[in-house]
Amino acid sequence: MFQFNAPVSRGHAALRGFIALALGVVFLVWPNITIGTAVVLFAIFCFMDAVVALARLFSAGDPAGDRVLQILRTVIDVAAGVVAIAYPGPSALVLTIVIGIYVIVAGILEISSSGALSRTGAGGTGWLVAGGLLSIVAGLVLIVWPDIGAVTLAIVFGAYLAAYGAVLLFAAAMAPADSNVADPLPS
Repeated sequence: MFQFNAPVSRGHAALRGFIALALGVVFLVWPNITIGTAVVLFAIFCFMDAVVALARLFSAGDPAGDRVLQILRTVIDVAAGVVAIAYPGPSALVLTIVIGIYVIVAGILEISSSGALSRTGAGGTGWLVAGGLLSIVAGLVLIVWPDIGAVTLAIVFGAYLAAYGAVLLFAAAMAPADSNVADPLPS
């Protein structure tokens, strides 16, 4: 039987946390970026997440179902990145709704995976719940007010990425040396 949200190593969690935090800081430091830059940064995030998912594909001991889900995740990430770059002209409204949905799904999966990890006796899952709730709130704000514009989108998404990255880095730092951290996104 495959696990929908398999835990990731501390190194993978730290790498994903660092990438999200770095991109979040870029969004927050330069909020006057154009929608084209936002699209490119979103594509970079998708491609980097695909690389992490692809690296997990080759980890030992994963059942076939987990590997299929890793392939699916990689394909979705790459497709989202390619579409974002191929069609940079979509309105901020469409990009805002897509990012909002992505963030809500990530939050729900993060909360779900923290529950699965807590049942194994791992500590520090409260931070993953906090990150999941933050994701859901940020996604709802983006969906409820999709016409907030590129600058506000950059600030909201930047704050989300920075907080998400910090929470994931903290969870990786607090996990015991040979343990795993719950993967907040589908595996």
